[in-house]
Amino acid sequence: MKNMSFLKIVLVVLIGVVSVSAFVTSQRTTQSDFKVRYKTTMGAGGGQGMSGETVTMIKGARERSENHTGMGFDTVSITQCDLKRTIQISDTAKKYTITPMESSSPAASTTPSTPPPSAQTPTTRGGLVEYISSTIDTGERKEMFGFTARHVKSSTTINAAADSCSPGKRRIERDGWYIDLNVGFTCDRNVAQAMPTARPQAGGCRDQVRMKNEGKAEAGYPLIETIRMSGDNGEVMFTTTKEVIELSRATLDMALFDIPAGYTQAADSSELYAMNSMTMMGGVNQAEPGTRPSTGSVGAPEQVKQPGGLVIGVVQFNNKSSRSVSLDLVRQRLIGQIQAAGFSAIPMAIPMNATSQMEAEAEAKVKKVDFILYTDIATLKMNKLGGLLGGLSGGSAIPKTESKLEFKLFAVGETAPRLQSNTSAKEEGDENSVGTAVDAEARMVAAEVRKRGRG
Repeated sequence: MKNMSFLKIVLVVLIGVVSVSAFVTSQRTTQSDFKVRYKTTMGAGGGQGMSGETVTMIKGARERSENHTGMGFDTVSITQCDLKRTIQISDTAKKYTITPMESSSPAASTTPSTPPPSAQTPTTRGGLVEYISSTIDTGERKEMFGFTARHVKSSTTINAAADSCSPGKRRIERDGWYIDLNVGFTCDRNVAQAMPTARPQAGGCRDQVRMKNEGKAEAGYPLIETIRMSGDNGEVMFTTTKEVIELSRATLDMALFDIPAGYTQAADSSELYAMNSMTMMGGVNQAEPGTRPSTGSVGAPEQVKQPGGLVIGVVQFNNKSSRSVSLDLVRQRLIGQIQAAGFSAIPMAIPMNATSQMEAEAEAKVKKVDFILYTDIATLKMNKLGGLLGGLSGGSAIPKTESKLEFKLFAVGETAPRLQSNTSAKEEGDENSVGTAVDAEARMVAAEVRKRGRG
C-alpha cells in the first residue's frame, strides 16, 4: 500500500512538472507575424516529378494558407479564429465560401463517424509485421534563415512476413535540416470532442504488429526535407522534397487575412470550384496529340488501366487534428495497400479541402478512375498519461498516439457513397498509429470494391 501511495505521489508530481513545462513553453511563444514559403517536388520512381508551392502566413488569431499546384486547382484558405470561421477563396472565380468552425462537429463532418450496418467480414490471421524506426542526429550544423539548423536522418523499415496480409519489405527514409521553431498559432475551435458511436468494424486479415525504436534524436521544423519510399528490391517508389525558400517575421497586411474586395459569396463549393475544373479540363484539351497530359500525380506510378480493371482515385488526406503527420506518406501507404489487395490505385490532384465532387469528377474522367476515396484524419492525440502509468507499472513508458480516420468511397457519377466508415488505432508514434488505421481502411475499401464492383 505504501508503495502504491508513493507511486501515486510520483505520478502527480510528474504530471505537475509536465503541465508547468508546457505553460512555460507557451509563454515563450513568439507572437509576431510569420510567413513561410516552400516548394515541393514529388515524383514516382525515376519518372518526371511535379513541382508546387505552398505559402503559410500567420497574423495574430488568423492564418492564410495558399496551395499552388499549377494545375488550375490553386486554393486559398483563411482561418479566422477570432470570428470562429474558415474562408475558402477562388481567385479564378473571384468567389468565396464561409464555413463556421462549429460546423466541424460530427454532424457536419465530410465523412460520417458512424459506419452503416453491414455484414461481418470473417477474420483471417495474418503474420508478423515489424516496424523498425531510427532517428539519428549527424552532428552537422549550419545557419539557415537566421537559425542554427541540425542535420537529422530517420528511417522506418517495414518487414512483413510471407504469411502476412501484405507481405514484403518497405523502407521510408527522411533526410533533412531542422530547427526549433514555434510559430505561436493555436486555434481553439470550441467544439466538443466526439465520442465514437460505434466500434471499428472487425474482420478481414489481421497482422501481428511489433514496434522497435532506435535512436532518440529530435527533428523539429523542417527547412529542407527529402522523403523516399522504396520497395522489396530497394527500388525507389516515391520521392518528395520540401524546401523552405522564404521565412519571414516581417509585418503582414491585415487584408491578406480577410475576404478580398470585390469578391462575391458562392452558394456552395460547387460554384466556387467550377472555374477551377474548367481550367484543368481546358489544359488537358490543349495537350499535344500523342502526349499524356500531366494530371498532378503524386506519390505512386500511374498504372495503365487494364480491360475490366477497376481504378480507385485517392484524394489527399484532410488533417482535422492539431498534430502534424506527412500526408503524402500516409496517402502513399493507403495506395500501396489497395494495390496489394489487387486493385489499381492512383493519387488525385484535387485540393484536400474541397468539399464538392465536381472537381473530383472532372479529374476522374481524365484519369479514367472508377472510384474516388476521401479520408479525414479526425483524431490524432497522444496519450501521455498512459505512457506515465505504463512506465511506473514496469511497462512501456513511451506514450501511444490514438488516431481515428473517417472515410467515404464514391463511384464516379454517383452522389451517395458506396462506403462510409471509420477506423481507429493506438500505436507508438503518430505515423505508426495513422498507418495502422490506414491499413484497416484499405482492407475495408478493397472488400467493398471486390464485393460490389463498379455496377
